[in-house]
Amino acid sequence: MERPPGFFEKHYLLSNALGYYTNLNTTAKYNRYVEKAHLSAALQHMVYENPWFCSNYFKVNNTGDVFKDYILRSVDHINFGVVVEYVKIDKFDREILEEIDKRRVPIGKDNAPLWRLLILETDTEQYFTFYACHSLFDGISTLQFHKDLHKYLDRTESSKFQENLFTNNGQTPVLPAVETSLDLFRPLWSQKCLFTLAVKHARLYNWLKWVGDGFSAPLEIFQAGPVTEQVHTKFRIINIPNADVNKLVDHCRSKSYTLTPYLTAILKRALQKVVYPHYYTDSSNVVTRILMAFDGRRYDHELRSPFKYGLVISGQLLDLFPVGSFNKEVHSIYKSIQSNLKSRLSFKYIWTANLIDTEEVLRGSISSKLRTTILMTNLGAIKDNPDQNWHITDAWFALNRTINYHFIMHAVSTSTGGLNIVLGYLPEYDNLETTIEGEKVGVMDAVESEIESSLLKNIES
Repeated sequence: MERPPGFFEKHYLLSNALGYYTNLNTTAKYNRYVEKAHLSAALQHMVYENPWFCSNYFKVNNTGDVFKDYILRSVDHINFGVVVEYVKIDKFDREILEEIDKRRVPIGKDNAPLWRLLILETDTEQYFTFYACHSLFDGISTLQFHKDLHKYLDRTESSKFQENLFTNNGQTPVLPAVETSLDLFRPLWSQKCLFTLAVKHARLYNWLKWVGDGFSAPLEIFQAGPVTEQVHTKFRIINIPNADVNKLVDHCRSKSYTLTPYLTAILKRALQKVVYPHYYTDSSNVVTRILMAFDGRRYDHELRSPFKYGLVISGQLLDLFPVGSFNKEVHSIYKSIQSNLKSRLSFKYIWTANLIDTEEVLRGSISSKLRTTILMTNLGAIKDNPDQNWHITDAWFALNRTINYHFIMHAVSTSTGGLNIVLGYLPEYDNLETTIEGEKVGVMDAVESEIESSLLKNIES
C-alpha cells in the first residue's frame, strides 16, 4: 500500500530532503515516571494501531515531478532503539531546545518512520520530546502524541522490554493525504480562478491589486540579511506562572480579544523598538509581515479521529504598519483572525500548492531577502483528562525557523506549569547590541525583557 505525497505535504517533504528544514517538536513533563519497559509496550501498541507512526517517504524516480518521484508507504520494521533515545541533561532550557532543533528526521529509511522520541533525564526529572518531519505532523499532532501515549500507558503494564515495535505484515494502510480528503481545503471555482491569477500571473494580479488599493505605495516589509541554507534556530523561553496566566486571560477578555493577538502585538512592538533600528535609519513605516497558524480540526470534531495527525493547518498573512495604540493594534489582529476563521480562506488557499514548483521556489529563496517577519502559533491550554492516571504537567512547543522566518513565537499552557512562550530567531540577532539606560545589552536580551515587562504590566494592572 502506497501513495504519492499530497500537494501540501510536498512542501515539507522537499524542505526536509533539500536540507532547508529540521523538525518541529513538543516537549512535555508527565506527572509520573515512565519505566523503559512500560514505555516500549505502550509504544508498540500505539504504532501498530496508528498508520501515521509507521510511514516514511521513499524516492523511486528522478523525473523532477515530486508526485512521481516520491511515494509514502509503511516501513519494513521499527525497533525501539532506532526511534527512542535517552539523553542525560543537567536541566531543560533553551540550549536543549537548540540541540533538539538540529535533529533532522530523514526520509527513505526502511527501519524508521518520520518521528523520534527523546527521553531527557536529569537526576530527578524526565522530559519527553516528540520531534517529527512536518510533512506528516503539525503542531497539534506533536502535542497529540503525548496525549495518546498517556492512553496507551494507561492500557499497558509490562515488566518485559519490547525492542521490536513494529513489523510490516503487508496489511498496514497508508492514510490519504489530508488536503485531498477534506472539503476544508477545496476552494470554490471562483476562488480557484482568483488563486490561479495570484500565483501564475503575479505581476498582473499585483497591478490589479495596486489599482484597487488606490495606487498605494509599495510596502516596506522588514528585511535583514539575505537568506542562506543555514537553518539553525536560537531560542528564548519565557514562562508565565498559571496564576498570572489567568490574570492575562481575564485582561484580554475585558478588552474583547484573545491571548493570541495579544502576544503577537507584544512581540511585534518589541521588534519595532529594539531590532528594526539596526536595519533602518527610520523604521516608522516598516511593515511587519506575520503568518498566523490555524488548526483546521476546530471546524469538525470528526477530524480529530482519523486526522489527529497529518497537516490540518493553514496560515494567514498579515502585513501590519506601526500603530500608536496597543489595544487598537490587538483588536485589528483579532478581527483579521476572526474574519479568516469564518471564511476559511487560508485553508482554501493551500490548494495553490498544486500550482507551484516547490523545489524551484525553495532554491530560489536562497540569497534573497524573502523572509516572513513572524510565525505565530498558539497550541492553547492542555486539559487534564480526569479518567486517566497520566497527565502533562508542563509543555514547550518549538519549530525550526527554516529559510522562511526571522522570528517564531509559540505558546502552550498547562494548569500546573503555566504558559510557556518559546521565541525562535535567526542566530545573527545574537550578534547585535543596543543601549538601555546607558548600558550595552544584547538585542535579544532586550527583546526578551520587553516581552516580559509588557506581560507583567498587564498582570499587575
